[in-house]
Amino acid sequence: MNTELHQIVVNELIVDVVRKDIKNLHLAVYPPHGRVRVAAPLRVDDEAVRLAVIARLAWIKRQQARF
Repeated sequence: MNTELHQIVVNELIVDVVRKDIKNLHLAVYPPHGRVRVAAPLRVDDEAVRLAVIARLAWIKRQQARF
């Protein structure tokens, strides 16, 4: 599988971006420190990923507060 890993910063939040040969964008928050990871299709650019993270920022902050 072809994957590419890099990081972007959104509102002082570090987001791991993994590009894969998939159809949909997947956002996850992982314990124990609330690491944010986005699995994005190869055809989606960083700006689209940034907008998706901004749209879900309240949810991300709630998930991180639970950890």
